[in-house]
Amino acid sequence: MRTPLAWLNTIQNRKRSATAVGGICFAVLLIFMQAGFLGAAKLNASLPYRELRFDLMIVSKGYLMLTRSESIDIYRILQARNVPGVAGVHGLLLEGGRWSTPDRGGSASTFVFGLVPGEPYFRNDALNAAAERLQTRQTMLVDRLSRPSYGPREIGGTAFVNGQELTIAGDYALGMGLLADGSVIVSQDTFLRLYRIPRLQRVQFGLVQLAPGADPAAVAAAMRATLPDDVLVLTKPNLIEREENYFVNVKPVGIMFQVGMLVAFIVGAVILYQILASEITNRLKEFATLKAMGYTERFIYGVGIKQGLIFSLLGYFPALVLSMGLYKILRQLSSFPVFMDWQRAVFVFGLSLGMCAVAAFFALGKIKRADPADLF
Repeated sequence: MRTPLAWLNTIQNRKRSATAVGGICFAVLLIFMQAGFLGAAKLNASLPYRELRFDLMIVSKGYLMLTRSESIDIYRILQARNVPGVAGVHGLLLEGGRWSTPDRGGSASTFVFGLVPGEPYFRNDALNAAAERLQTRQTMLVDRLSRPSYGPREIGGTAFVNGQELTIAGDYALGMGLLADGSVIVSQDTFLRLYRIPRLQRVQFGLVQLAPGADPAAVAAAMRATLPDDVLVLTKPNLIEREENYFVNVKPVGIMFQVGMLVAFIVGAVILYQILASEITNRLKEFATLKAMGYTERFIYGVGIKQGLIFSLLGYFPALVLSMGLYKILRQLSSFPVFMDWQRAVFVFGLSLGMCAVAAFFALGKIKRADPADLF
């Protein structure tokens, strides 16, 4: 049985190894946090779409993302209802606004959803039922996952949206994350009053629900052929993918998290390089002895690579546990949808192995300096 040389080298100086593992753990934890923020940002960008009930979505040709969408003519909704395979089309209004309460001096950002009470806009039937309370003018449902800056929002109380006082008729759980401090749902009639729109002529989105057994791709193609070219028809998966890609690859927040992951990876690789380089430098005579005994450079390189792999694994698993705890704390404090899943765990594990490979590539060059002649 071969001597586990890499492991014995690692545990010989336990204090130094523990310090090294702590540095690597910190770098891996940074990667986990940046990856978690990036994943949460993607999920947050498409969260409203995931909660809405639709198979196809009609949006403006100038559509960029949920919060940056031009409106479409209400007549497009009527035209879409005549396409074969369509069970129903519902126009959804959406605009940014300001929220304030009588007992707080400041205001908070909000998104205002306008809909027809009683229609199935949401996947959650309880929320559809709650929306029926909006038949009365100047009432609203409030997102209970809104940020603390919203202040008190008890059912039956009042608050101001765009300077107009509304009664809170109920609540729901959505959470707007990075998009806004919170959101409210009102009837179309109340929405028009909030934004001083004389009559309903345009909406932001058309939610298309298909008949049972209808093929989304076929109906979408028929709808594109029927509707003018001032609108786009997107399937739900395509819309969610488009929203997430825009938020991650175009918006500064997504780019910032990606750069943060790259920086954390570089930091981890540098730390691991310094550890391996120090280990190899301190053991040059030992490696020279192995060469003199007939061991090949390939074997000696393997010892260095295995030691780097050991450090990576010892740093990865504590970072995994710590990140899960931090994710939970973040969800509780901010309602930001940060979750650990196996894809992220495997992805970061792969990056940890990548750090080992990069660090070993640069550090193992020092082994060439281990000359057996120096021993005599």
